[in-house]
Amino acid sequence: MSLFVKAKAVQVGGFLLVAAAAAASFAGAPGCADNETMLFIRSIVPPTKGCGYDGTIDNNAPTITWGTLDWSCKKEYSANIVVANQLQKNASNEIRRTEAGRVLIDTVQVSAVLPGGATVAYDLPATAIVEPSDGTTPGYAVVSVPLLPLGKLDFARIPGAGLVKQVNFEIRVSGKTLGGSAVTSAPFLFPVRIGEGILVARGDAGTPGTCIGQDTAYTEPGGCPNP
Repeated sequence: MSLFVKAKAVQVGGFLLVAAAAAASFAGAPGCADNETMLFIRSIVPPTKGCGYDGTIDNNAPTITWGTLDWSCKKEYSANIVVANQLQKNASNEIRRTEAGRVLIDTVQVSAVLPGGATVAYDLPATAIVEPSDGTTPGYAVVSVPLLPLGKLDFARIPGAGLVKQVNFEIRVSGKTLGGSAVTSAPFLFPVRIGEGILVARGDAGTPGTCIGQDTAYTEPGGCPNP
């Protein structure tokens, strides 16, 4: 089913969208094919307080383009995924029309690509509401998940030799609009470098010998329970 027939194109936040009327039609049309332009992953953001995330979405805040995991003290990698919704608001008090463009995220789909090309795929349950666009800026929400859950990979079984092994995580988020239409984002690639003893503090980052766990520049030493 085409969403773009007789629809006027507009530029919103650097992305080409159909006009509000077409977006509203999508939100109210169950059964349409997933449209990767409606929902997208903007970035991965670091924890803001210790091991957690306080929920603040600041477009000027630092993001991370790759992660680091010290396998000697932490066997799980947690990620805060910033998800954007480009569907435009279509609620109206005048005609008593409710907002159908909100997206309820329910799943994070992960493909972990190992050195050599083998892939481990799995789905993670997630819950978040992403508000629709205000017409100039997408609506945002943060989805926090254990991107690499406990027991999913064993460092010793990841192909390759050396201190660090890189796993490339291909991430999608999916859910439904409140209007009942399924929506899935385009894939977002996020590499994580995994090693043993690579994040042991040796100075200002924490007490010498303290294992930070993941993403040393952003995690407060001792602030996270390490499995």
